[in-house]
Amino acid sequence: MGGFIQGRYGRMAKQSEQTDHRPIRSILRRLILAPAAWSLIWPMLLLIGSYVAYSRWYAEHFAQAYGSVDPQSITISPPHQYVRTDLVAEVYDETRLTELSPVDRSVTAKLASAFASHPWVKHVHRVRKLPSGKFELDLDYRQPVAAFHVTGGEKWKQMIAEHLKSLGYPVSDVNGYLPLDGEGMLLPTAGLTYDDAMELIHIEVWELYPTGNEGTPFGDRRVESAALLAKLLSAVRDQIRIAKITVSGDSRLNLVPQLEITTGDNTHLFWGSPPGMEQPRERDARAKLTDLLSGNFVPGGDLSIAAGNSPPLR
Repeated sequence: MGGFIQGRYGRMAKQSEQTDHRPIRSILRRLILAPAAWSLIWPMLLLIGSYVAYSRWYAEHFAQAYGSVDPQSITISPPHQYVRTDLVAEVYDETRLTELSPVDRSVTAKLASAFASHPWVKHVHRVRKLPSGKFELDLDYRQPVAAFHVTGGEKWKQMIAEHLKSLGYPVSDVNGYLPLDGEGMLLPTAGLTYDDAMELIHIEVWELYPTGNEGTPFGDRRVESAALLAKLLSAVRDQIRIAKITVSGDSRLNLVPQLEITTGDNTHLFWGSPPGMEQPRERDARAKLTDLLSGNFVPGGDLSIAAGNSPPLR
């Protein structure tokens, strides 16, 4: 009797499979009843399906939304008054940010490196990654404290102009002013005017032209030493105006450049060594600055020694 029932239901199941018009359900039923080893097909099918869906639909959307860093999504610290160009656009054009994806694991480090390369940027303190592919950069900018005034004979200027032309550089700076920060770094001239140069302390060394480019040191220790002094004096420009810094004596004999200053009323004073580089028995920068601000000097005097012992310049 049991065999008859088993055989009868077996034939019914067989007939049902033969007449089933839902093949997908039949396949799924067979897979479910298959041995455990066949269950590995399920995750494989899921992975394949996910890949196809990504490659066909999501990849295109992902590329459009996050293909590269959008310059409009970058916010930087407000620059000072002398930065009059679009710094973000310049960095974006001069570096390879068009190839940088916002989902790159090192995107913040690459953004920091890109902006640190700009001549106006002194230091990148932080790069914050925000939602929707946006970025916020905290920047420290180089501040111009002086302008190197190119001076020299006409033949020398013509030689410099021809040299610059051969290198593909503009020759307008031969008779102009080159902004410097307190470390003697050359700063961009784009957007700066003649009036801007007149507000800065001038540094003059006869027949000297920088060997560096924007964002690099001037390339001469006399100018870089004068820039260091200009940084100190620019901090007190609301109390006394310094028009010019020049180099005194033969630079070949002086290991430390000796500097002279000219005030706004055309008073000449010998300053001596740059701040922090004073020679033995020379007064430090603080003592010199104290006498300068208090008017404790005589025209043509020497600030490097006490006012009472200061002979006039010759």
